[in-house]
Amino acid sequence: MNASRIIGLVMVLCLLVMTGCSKPESVLVGKWVGKTGSFEFFKDMTGIVNPTQGQTNLPTNVPFKWSVVGSDELRMLFPIGGGRTIFGKLESRKVLIVEDDRFVKQ
Repeated sequence: MNASRIIGLVMVLCLLVMTGCSKPESVLVGKWVGKTGSFEFFKDMTGIVNPTQGQTNLPTNVPFKWSVVGSDELRMLFPIGGGRTIFGKLESRKVLIVEDDRFVKQ
């Protein structure tokens, strides 16, 4: 085997290891959109939620803190109104289920 093939094989193996070991936290970072609104998760374990436009009685840019329990359960703590915790489930790398709504990563 020549050196370029060995280098290529090592690079592919490294890529496979890196993608296979990605944490659920890194998958969540970004914007997720569903019928009832959107969640945006930031790397610092904070986020904001916004209702779908037209639901004017709900506040916008509501902040929350989030964490992942196990490999697929999401816990969001909303400090507003004495604190409320909402749970979600990461169905796949692109689908998040929160309170019977399906959110897709954008």
